[in-house]
Amino acid sequence: MDLDQIEKLNDLKQKGLISEEEYQQAKERILGAQPQPATQAQPHTIMQTNNYDYALVLHLTQFCSWLFPFLGLIVPLIMWQSKKEDPYIDEQGKVVMNWVFSSLIYCLVSLVLCLILVGFALLAILFVCSIVFTIMGAMDANKGVIKNYPMSIKFFEVRETPRVPGAQL
Repeated sequence: MDLDQIEKLNDLKQKGLISEEEYQQAKERILGAQPQPATQAQPHTIMQTNNYDYALVLHLTQFCSWLFPFLGLIVPLIMWQSKKEDPYIDEQGKVVMNWVFSSLIYCLVSLVLCLILVGFALLAILFVCSIVFTIMGAMDANKGVIKNYPMSIKFFEVRETPRVPGAQL
């Protein structure tokens, strides 16, 4: 519904994540868009994604390190830098990088502590936390919420938005 989209846009403008000009352009796009019948296929269109979807994928790319070491650092970093001019993506990129760098430090400390056996338990806990925090961050990003992961070291200053229980964004 157009009203829901305009309310979301207004929230972004009030939080300072988009400028007045971006707000007006997006509002005109929403209000000027004519719904197209689902039966008409457009063969040469490129799929457009919004910032929330991009931010969701940005968070989930941390799992790339399961395929190849350090890919979970490189892919989110490239995605963040390629759309850094967008304030929302910039903040989400900072959130992801705060956790990536924090988890690397926690991993190194845990590896050293493996010499006294406690590190193995810490590595297992870190593995579970990485999965849970990444999924939580992706879900928040898809709702328009900017929130640092729990236990992340603040390498980059992030302007967090409040997480309102039961609120639809």
